[in-house]
Amino acid sequence: MGSSLIFFFKEALGFGGSSTFTLASFFVGFALMLSRDTFRKFYKLNIPIFRLGMIFTGISLIYFYAYNDVYTDSYIVGRDIANYALIAIYFIMLIFVSNEIKDYFLPVVVVLTFIGSICLIYSMISNPLFILGQRATVVFGDGTSAQGGNPHVYARNAFAGIFASFFMLKTKNSLWKIFCALNIIISLVLLVMAQVRTILLTFFIAVALYVYYNSSAKDIKNFIKGFFSKRNILVFAIFIAGVVYFFMTHEAVLGILLNYYENSSTALTKALLTAAGMADEKTLDYSALGRVSNLEFFKAILFNEPHSLILGKGYRFWYMDMPIVESLLDYGIIGFWSFGLMNLLILKESLLAMKRRDNMFTMFLGYFYLTYFLGLFTGGRPNDSAYWFVFAVMIRFVGVKYLELTPTASHIEKSTNSSVNPTI
Repeated sequence: MGSSLIFFFKEALGFGGSSTFTLASFFVGFALMLSRDTFRKFYKLNIPIFRLGMIFTGISLIYFYAYNDVYTDSYIVGRDIANYALIAIYFIMLIFVSNEIKDYFLPVVVVLTFIGSICLIYSMISNPLFILGQRATVVFGDGTSAQGGNPHVYARNAFAGIFASFFMLKTKNSLWKIFCALNIIISLVLLVMAQVRTILLTFFIAVALYVYYNSSAKDIKNFIKGFFSKRNILVFAIFIAGVVYFFMTHEAVLGILLNYYENSSTALTKALLTAAGMADEKTLDYSALGRVSNLEFFKAILFNEPHSLILGKGYRFWYMDMPIVESLLDYGIIGFWSFGLMNLLILKESLLAMKRRDNMFTMFLGYFYLTYFLGLFTGGRPNDSAYWFVFAVMIRFVGVKYLELTPTASHIEKSTNSSVNPTI
């Protein structure tokens, strides 16, 4: 959740133009993870997912040293070593993080995402080149352009803000409820303004999953029946009339919304036309074109030299911009198997957390992971630290039984019986 703040302080306020500031931010985060129990208490992991993660990491490190014909520049080698070291430190620190984190994690996420959103709004307001309709992001460099930036970071920040705040609406504190509701509204607006198609698609999928796991056939039937009652139809009609009146008297707001809709629909149409091979110079999406070209490159290898995919082509051989495909191209069958199965198991545990609904902490992690699961097909590389920081959190917390929010009666009874009649 701190990535949005790191980008803001690094780029918008001019702190540390190099990677030094980012590195310092990581170590500040590591320091905040320290407690009295650090290095004294170890906590359980999801062992099956951990094993798969270690297999893929082991293969990556072996290939890094023994099967690396591309990443040989000293700067790149040093950068990758530093990334592996940071991931290792973060994972080790997570092993010592108390399970009590489940009690205060979501409030921290709500606050951090709110601050990240405010920083983004400030960046847009203070940039004279920013025009409503452009993607919402903190601009890279010296601010001489309104285009450059990483909207994915702020789209994920908005996604996290929506779900964390929604789950925290169950609190009894009225002021906290108001704050969460405000964060939801701001995050929804910025999610749309960021115009990241993958995160928007993930948001709709996540909402559909939430409705599916939290609604029964009886609930849906009662909702439909209640919605079409005379009273609700009248309220809905008044609401629609109010919306129409608002937009009639605030045409500028309507124009902004139509502008964002037009930009998003145009970008989606270009991506689909490019993927289908039907785009011309005016409708070409260069991001989608890159993935199409990469898939053609992969298909050529698959049909012309399929034996090379048994062991793979080597460490970071080709930037596919699709991590799941690159895991096969670079690291062969074992790399693809370990990386793909690891993510499938994480997805399975995420869906189970959504279904059980007994732990808001793991529920939130499950929904948030969806943004990275879809990313496996749309952007990045399998060794990217951004993915592995999230994988580390999922390995540490999802599918770990003793993280249940409250023990059930059967668990209490079993615990009592085992203490009275211990088995040998």
